[in-house]
Amino acid sequence: MNVVPGPKLQLLRPQLLLRVGALTAIALGAVGLRLVDPASLSWWPLRTSCGAVTGLPCIFCGTTRALHHLLRGDFAQALYFNWLGLVLAAAAFAMVLIFGAELLFRRRFLFLPACRLTPRGAGMATALLLMLWILQVTLAISLHKYELLNPDGLLYALVVG
Repeated sequence: MNVVPGPKLQLLRPQLLLRVGALTAIALGAVGLRLVDPASLSWWPLRTSCGAVTGLPCIFCGTTRALHHLLRGDFAQALYFNWLGLVLAAAAFAMVLIFGAELLFRRRFLFLPACRLTPRGAGMATALLLMLWILQVTLAISLHKYELLNPDGLLYALVVG
């Protein structure tokens, strides 16, 4: 007996193209990060993010280098640069599995509820981001991650002293 997915389960052409595009982007990004060491791109005109201005690392400072080391199998270096790289890699892997299954079976498996941003939710998200930033700065200072710190930054002298 063939079961035809209902209209909400069936993937439409734009949804199929979105999943193919996402899987292609993840694959190309992973190959690029595996082959190219971000530390070798010092000639790149775009400098680092907020850490270059403030002197302190942002939440995602070091994530590119962490993903590079993770894709090369060096978990210790990946954790050293940014532990969120492991979380991001796990999320990307889950997305590859889900989107791959959806393309294979031509039906949706993942249904995310619509999110409404309320003042309370915005406050909680802001508090979470602030706590993550404090954790990232604390780890960078306590573990002497000099490649993530900029002594010429505005906040560096206030925090590090």
